Amino acid sequence: MRQLLIRLPLLLAVTFSALAQTAAAPDFSGAWVLNVPKSTLAKDSTIKSETIDIAYKKSTIIFHYKTDGKKSTETYTPDGQKRVAKDMSSGQLISKASWQDSVLVIESTLEIKIPNVVVNVSGLKPVIDKWALAADGRTLSHETYDPKQISVYDKQ
Repeated sequence: MRQLLIRLPLLLAVTFSALAQTAAAPDFSGAWVLNVPKSTLAKDSTIKSETIDIAYKKSTIIFHYKTDGKKSTETYTPDGQKRVAKDMSSGQLISKASWQDSVLVIESTLEIKIPNVVVNVSGLKPVIDKWALAADGRTLSHETYDPKQISVYDKQ
């Protein structure tokens, strides 16, 4: 019993110390508008306007896009597991999302649908997206690598 009384406070101290060192994931919730002058878009980009409404529901992050009048939705669960992020007529976007410090990192691949056949294209690198919130919580950046671009969004 005495050993238990000695070990319990030590165990609690170690546990709370580990929890205190784990940074909470930033809250991307809200309406965001693309700031084109602050962004570094790909040379062939035709985007004129984009808004994103981001919501958290339980453990998922839902991105509702409106790009040049077209709406789309992508859903991610940042736990490192592969899931369908978006259904499209041509296939499914399969993504794995996780937090790396305070940055949301999403790795995505496309499964192409041909009637009665599912094609998994192998050997291609996944598309990697990185989302980061500025310290003041007013600017959200989205970095992609193929092509390299940084989209900067202002909170509304």
